[in-house]
Amino acid sequence: MMKQSAFFLLAVLILSSCKQAPEPAPEMGILPVDFQVFYELFHRDSTYQMDHIHFPLEGLPDYADSQAITTGEYRWEKEDWVMHRQQLANDPDFQRELSMFGDFVVRERYVHKERPLLTERRFAKEGDEWYLIYYAGLNTYRRQ
Repeated sequence: MMKQSAFFLLAVLILSSCKQAPEPAPEMGILPVDFQVFYELFHRDSTYQMDHIHFPLEGLPDYADSQAITTGEYRWEKEDWVMHRQQLANDPDFQRELSMFGDFVVRERYVHKERPLLTERRFAKEGDEWYLIYYAGLNTYRRQ
């Protein structure tokens, strides 16, 4: 069983490297291999993406108003979800920041290099699977 799992993971990695997908960012190396496989599938396969989000999803809409920010009660609904691709990954105006909390939570932020704008996603491992657990669209923030 263990050999089959390792073989499957290796096969997925090999197959994904054969496609014309963007190269993973160098900082992806700090993340677990199973997260990297999940991340690739999450952005490539819409059905897989929808199956790896627990709706209603906590977060913030783009350019959230003060009420949404203060109450923290905004939720993304399944019927309103727009497929996530890696739009900002190739945008030279944004810098990607990845943080790992323990072995089970990854925070990904894209911060604008000149303007006070950022977007954030959080992923968590539940059992053997990774899920998107939080998404804040593009919003302004106070630089420190």
